[in-house]
Amino acid sequence: MSQKKPVINSAVLANENKLVKQLKQADPQAVKKWFLHYHQSLLQLAKQKIANTKDAEDVVQETMINCLRQIQLFRQDSSLRTWMMTILRHEIADYYRKKYAKKALNTVPLGHHLLTQPIQGSDLVEERVIQTVQNTLKKMSSYRKKILMMKYVDGLKVREIAKKLGKTFKSVEAELWRSRESFKKFYLEDELNQ
Repeated sequence: MSQKKPVINSAVLANENKLVKQLKQADPQAVKKWFLHYHQSLLQLAKQKIANTKDAEDVVQETMINCLRQIQLFRQDSSLRTWMMTILRHEIADYYRKKYAKKALNTVPLGHHLLTQPIQGSDLVEERVIQTVQNTLKKMSSYRKKILMMKYVDGLKVREIAKKLGKTFKSVEAELWRSRESFKKFYLEDELNQ
């Protein structure tokens, strides 16, 4: 038995092609139309996968932004909706990776153990690097550790960190630079002492 392919309305396809062309030309009206047309269906799927409504909304917002950033790469091998849903699924996966990475590091006693107890590794070089990182983190202020964790474990962007901390973009950017420099300094000191 052969399966029937879904019939695609040529008017719908023509409208989608026109919309994609306008989006690629950065037409503000097309962006508004696109957002109003697709946002709700993306949000509906996100709410099925993410229990927290605000988190689901944030994931959809990030998806919409990424779709606009990548629209030039859209080759129309699938429908626009299918392409966007694929991006949404990747964003949902990233959401859970970040959530569980942070949870694992902050779970007591695991997080405390990772940052304070020696970790047994089969490779001596790897074990030494882990120990040096642990020693480095012990020497840093809790705020500098927190800001580095937000950036490199949670994967937050500078503007997101600024929003969470109630600080300006520039002040967080500067603090991240200082935190990285502090980490480098303590790390090198520990390396030299070994």
